[in-house]
This record gives sequence, C-alpha cells and structure tokens, in this order.
Amino acid sequence: MNQRLLSIFTLGVLLLIGCSKKPMTANITGWEHFQDPYFKVQFTIPQGWQKVTEGTKVSFYTSQDALQKFYDPTAQEGQDGAQLSVKYEKLDTLKPLETYMNNLKTDLTASGYTVQSVEPSKIEDAPASRITYSGRFDEKNKISVIRTLAIKDSMMYTVSYEAFNDFFEPYKVVVDSFFASVELPKPKAAPVNPAIPSAEFETFSNSFLDISYPNNFEPSSPPPSGEVQFMLQIQGYRQDSNILIDVRPAKKLTVDKVVEQNEKMFKVTSRGETKIDGLKAIYLNYSPAREIGRRVYFVVKNDKVYRIILTYYQPARKDFLPAFEKAVASIRIK
Repeated sequence: MNQRLLSIFTLGVLLLIGCSKKPMTANITGWEHFQDPYFKVQFTIPQGWQKVTEGTKVSFYTSQDALQKFYDPTAQEGQDGAQLSVKYEKLDTLKPLETYMNNLKTDLTASGYTVQSVEPSKIEDAPASRITYSGRFDEKNKISVIRTLAIKDSMMYTVSYEAFNDFFEPYKVVVDSFFASVELPKPKAAPVNPAIPSAEFETFSNSFLDISYPNNFEPSSPPPSGEVQFMLQIQGYRQDSNILIDVRPAKKLTVDKVVEQNEKMFKVTSRGETKIDGLKAIYLNYSPAREIGRRVYFVVKNDKVYRIILTYYQPARKDFLPAFEKAVASIRIK
C-alpha cells in the first residue's frame, strides 16, 4: 500500500512539473542604433519594434498589439508586451533631482501603484534616480515599470521601461541596452556672438539629402504644401539669416529650363554656376529687402528640383555667406 501511494505521489509531482509554465524568453532577433535629426538622444533598440514619436518623446513597443494594450490595458484586442520610452524637456525652474523623484513617488503612491525601490543611477554621465514600481488594472493585467530621471544642462531626461505580466523580466535586457549605449546631446559651444554661425558643424540626413550646418543653428521641417515634397529650414539666432531648402517635381525639365522659368520671379543682381554633389547648379543673387542678401541655387536630380535659398544679414555677409556656402558644398542629394 505504501509503495502504491508513493508511486501515485511521484506521478503527481512529475505531472505538475511537466505542466508548469516555462519561463518566457525575449524574442529579439537583432539590435539597431536609433538616431533622428529631430530627436537629440541616441541609443540602441531591438530591431522591428514599433516606433511612436510625440514631439520630444519617442516610444518603442514589442508589437502593434502591445502598443494598443498600453493605450487601453484592459482592451480585449491588446496583447501583453513591453515598451521603452525616452523623453526630454527644458526646465524653466531648476530644482534638485531628489525633489522631482519625491514628487513622482508621491503621485504614483496616490494613484495606487506599489513602489518597490528608489536608487541612484546614471544616464550616460548625468547623475540619475531610478524608481521601480508596479500596479494592477485588473486580475489579469499587471504592469511593472522602471523609470529613470536625470537632469543635464537644464534638461530633464525621463527613460521608462514598462511591461505587462510575464514580459517584464525577460525584456529588461532592452533597458540594460539603452543605458549601455545612450548618448545625450553635447552642449554647444557658443561663439563670441551667438548670432554668428559656429565653426563647428553637425549633419542633417534623410531620404532626400545630407547637409552639414553650423551647430548653433537648428534644422526643422515645415509641413510641405502644393507640389513641394519636402522642406528644410536651418535657422540661427537671427530670423533674417537662414538656409531654406525645398524639393518639388522637375517635370522632365533641365536645370537651365527650371532657372529660365523661375528667374523672372527675382530681381537678379548677378548669377553664377557651380557644382552641388557633382551636379550642375545655377545660382541667382538678389536682395529681397534693405540690408538683406539672398542667393538661390537650383539643381535637378531624379526629376526633382532642389532649391537652396541662403538669406543673410548683408552687413555681416563675411560671417554668414562663407558658412552657408560651406553648408551648400556639403550637400549630398539622394
């Protein structure tokens, strides 16, 4: 009898072991470096994750279904997953990092989350504070979070790793990869006169072109309209001194024909010819207003017209025009 009971007990244990849930492993097939001309933080992320950009915040999700669950944790169509989000914002009033973390901890506790720990950390070389917490939306949906705050050069950086249920532990490698690879923006060395273009250049790159520009200028992409396919403005301290590029269909026209059609729009004082990325480029000089100089280049590639407009404060021509010409010489058209 005892032997029989022992056999039944052993069989039961084996069945329980056989039916136990295997630990989840992270389904990551490779890694890629995230770098964006409009987002100042660089880091490594898993290949294929879903990206959502909201101004100065970017988030990556394990899948589209997981993204839906983070927006509505109890929705039937959502699936468990993980996300990594990175955000930065300019601080109008600078307070100790501890103050921001204490406020966050208070808010989380008031919202029903359980705080497990608060500990010191770093984001690149910036001192940081890391908080780990969790909470339940219902019996089936638990979320666990690691959020890190850092302050550098009057900017608050927030990095959040969040995951539902069993996804939290195996996908923590994602946040580990972030901290091992993160590059925060470097402070820009201001010239003696902040309006004058810096001698140090940075590079903007997208599917239309690459261009280097003075690093005390900022690139932005205004919404295109009409036939314009892409616009890029590189603006400095002075509103009357900038580089503007737009791209539109060439409609099978050569660069000479494009200039012929456009020249009547300008009160041209002189013109010239040069090369941009090895392509023939024609430029026109004129003055749209008192003490303002302007040069517009036309170049055609892949049946697209690239129009590059340099506008500068005429009394400081010797400071602006050489820097802008250097930017034009750096252009690589795609």
